[in-house]
Amino acid sequence: MTKTFTKASLAALLASSTALSAVSAQEAKTIQIATHYNEAQMGPLLECFAAYEASNPGITIEFQQAAYGDFLQTILTSRVGGTSPDIYNIYSIWAPQLAAAGTLAEPPADVQDWIRASYGAGSVGAATINGTLWGIPTELSVYQLFYNKKILAEAGFDAPPATWQELHDMAAAITTTNDQGVIDRAGYVYGPSVANAVHVYYSQMYAAGVPPFADDFRSTNFTSPESIEIVERMGALFAEGITSNTNITDDFAAGSAAMMIAANWNKAELQEVYGDEFENTVGIAPIPNNGGPAGTMLYSFLWAVDSTSDVQAESWELLQWLNTAQEGKPLSCTGEMLNNLGALSGNLADLAGMDTGDSFTAPFVAAIESGAAKSQPNIWQASENDRTLRSYIEQVWAGNMSAADAMAAADAEVTAVLNEQP
Repeated sequence: MTKTFTKASLAALLASSTALSAVSAQEAKTIQIATHYNEAQMGPLLECFAAYEASNPGITIEFQQAAYGDFLQTILTSRVGGTSPDIYNIYSIWAPQLAAAGTLAEPPADVQDWIRASYGAGSVGAATINGTLWGIPTELSVYQLFYNKKILAEAGFDAPPATWQELHDMAAAITTTNDQGVIDRAGYVYGPSVANAVHVYYSQMYAAGVPPFADDFRSTNFTSPESIEIVERMGALFAEGITSNTNITDDFAAGSAAMMIAANWNKAELQEVYGDEFENTVGIAPIPNNGGPAGTMLYSFLWAVDSTSDVQAESWELLQWLNTAQEGKPLSCTGEMLNNLGALSGNLADLAGMDTGDSFTAPFVAAIESGAAKSQPNIWQASENDRTLRSYIEQVWAGNMSAADAMAAADAEVTAVLNEQP
């Protein structure tokens, strides 16, 4: 059978052959991206992956998801097995261990310049280890004081506390107990997790104007007067029956606690709990201090590239594209994903484009934009050291150790670990 080609069909065939030749010439490349976000949360990014593939013939993007609790171990295991993805979205405190192991690739100079120009100082600090910037910041969590407006008003208070003494006095006035002497409404709560104590402690240290660790991250400021005072104040709340280990941060959502220091990601749960009364119930204020400049802590996730990837240049190009608003859109692809999650971005353009003007979110954004929010210290073996610190803080809560003794012991143990780093 003889085929007859028209000029149009010949032109189409020639164009197709040319495109295939171009793809073959540049060799098809696959970029694997691993995150702790699931497919539903990744929705906007998955759409962007498809758009990027369409405009970049020969590039294929594969998404891998690992549970947050297993993510660091998954990275380390994949390295041993030679199956590392090209791009990771990692918690900033994992970066020292990963960088020391040679896992992370340093961004090219032009990408570093772009990061420093496009992101807030606190979020850039969260992605920096010993002066080296390792990636592109993504989701930010900032700590501030949460307070129940209605509970405070019922107790006669028309504003949140500005100092810790005010917080102590207000919390004492608000706390109630049942017939068995058990607290049924706490003036203040900490919580069951390591972060509910350690991140709160770090936030208060920054509010006092003292970083919890030395600049080289090889020693602590745990035994400073400011630190001892912070932990003493924690202990006083327990000793005076203003809070207890059975009163936790979940009680704030339940309406049986008046105040806590927590991060902005709690917004979604509280909105669901309080519904139309959310704005009238939940208030946000700076961390109480003694009249010094405002301060608090933030932690971040960041995009990083594996040092063994054979598509490093393509990976950084993709990441820069994903974190830059395209075609007149108000948010970048990453920014849109974070916005859908109710999270904040370290990208200043995305932050400006997000819906952050409500009374809950605005204080967190102000802390980021002003520089009041300092990055969580990217110390060696951060999770291990945080657990150690929490254990000694709990000894003060229980009345088993003085703040001075507990922090001296914590300093000795944590410093020993810090001195093991390369």
